[in-house]
Order: sequence, then C-alpha cells, then structure tokens
Amino acid sequence: MSLEEILEEENLGIEVLHPSGLEITRELAELCGINEKSKVLDVACGTGETACFLAETFGCEVVGVDASPLMIEKAKNKAKMRGLEGKTTFILADAHKLPFPDNTFDVVISECTLCLLNKEVALREIVRVVKPNGYVGIHDVAWKEDTPETLKLKLKEIEGEEPETPEGWRRIFEKAGLMDVIVIDKSHLIPEWMKEMRKEVGIIGELKIFLKILRKEGLKGLKNAWESMKIFESPYTGYVIIVGRKPAR
Repeated sequence: MSLEEILEEENLGIEVLHPSGLEITRELAELCGINEKSKVLDVACGTGETACFLAETFGCEVVGVDASPLMIEKAKNKAKMRGLEGKTTFILADAHKLPFPDNTFDVVISECTLCLLNKEVALREIVRVVKPNGYVGIHDVAWKEDTPETLKLKLKEIEGEEPETPEGWRRIFEKAGLMDVIVIDKSHLIPEWMKEMRKEVGIIGELKIFLKILRKEGLKGLKNAWESMKIFESPYTGYVIIVGRKPAR
C-alpha cells in the first residue's frame, strides 16, 4: 500500500493531495478555458473536492471518475452536502477504459495521478473522449533532467509512480495527438507542500499512518514510507502543469 493510498483512506481531514491545493486547480482550469458552458471530466477525482470546486467556481458541469468505490462514495456525499448534485456526477471507472463515447467533453483534467497509470493508454483514452479543439490538462510530479536512474526505480518500486521529465511529459502529450502543448514548471511548490502536509496530518495523523503501515507491512513498510518522503523532498523531484489541445477535425 502506497503512502498516498493511506492518506486517502484514513480520515485525516486532508481533501487535496497535491501541491498548492485548489490554487493550482484554478490555474489549470483557467489554462483549459473552463467556463459555465464547459462539460468537464475529472479523471481520478478522489473525494470530489476538485469537481465540487470547479462546479462552484466556474459554474460548469463536472463528471468525476475514480477506480476506488470508497472515493466515489465520498465524492457523492460531498456533492450532496454542498448542493451540487445537479452539477456533478461521479462514476466508478478505470482511467484506461473510460465509459464515454468519443468527443464527449470540452475539457478533461487529471491531478497528480497520470504518473501512477499506464500514461500512454490513459492519455489516449482522455484524448478520445475530449471534443475536437477541447483541452486536456494535468499537473503532476516531474523529474529533473539529472535525476539518477536509481531514484526513479526506487520511487516506482515503493509508490508505483513513474513521473517524466518536463520534456518527457511534453513528448507524451504530443505523441497522444495533442497540439499547442505548454509545460509550466511548478517545482517551487514542492517544499512548501511537504511542510503543509505534515502540518495538516499532525501528530495524531502521523501516529495513525505509522500504525497502519506497521500492521500491514511491518518494518519494511515503514522504511519504504520514509524513503518515499525523502525522494519527494530531494532536489531531483519537481512538479509541472501540462496543457494541450485536441486538433479540430
């Protein structure tokens, strides 16, 4: 079990598990031209925080998909509590096989998740369901160009994550058929994010995480969690926004 999965499952009061919280979500939405007429797909929507934020802030219609029944249940409950059932829909689905016809959405976004998936397959599906001239936007972890291969392999082993370099992300977007691809370096957000996460989790939250890892994976699991944190705090770990547009027919 990855550290991210534990943070999602435990009730620690953390709704957004990526740098800069909803500020970077707003920036991504603006880069993708989201407005009140947009139909938006949020891939790997988690607890629905982003979907609700977009519906409230931009007045758009948002569909969220996630592979976790627990996350979908939380998202539906959140939307109901915030009076957004008419603006949001949440569906249990695999990002590698999206249950929508071609050319359905004006914008498709995914936050800090593509590096956990088969990137080429998931992005191909995302491009398939976005309309011609529609936007695809993500923000995600990005390796610095001089990152040692051993560090990349270690993160893959511990967390199952395979980030790209900024130029690597650009190539994947272009290979998927997207044009006008922009990559914005947000690496400066990582150190503050790590501090904020520790602050939000608190001592009791850290104890819950410690005990859960110990019960499930023993001392080896604790060692892996520690190494994972150190990788994210290393100077080799960056962060980027990537946005591209699907060509017109």
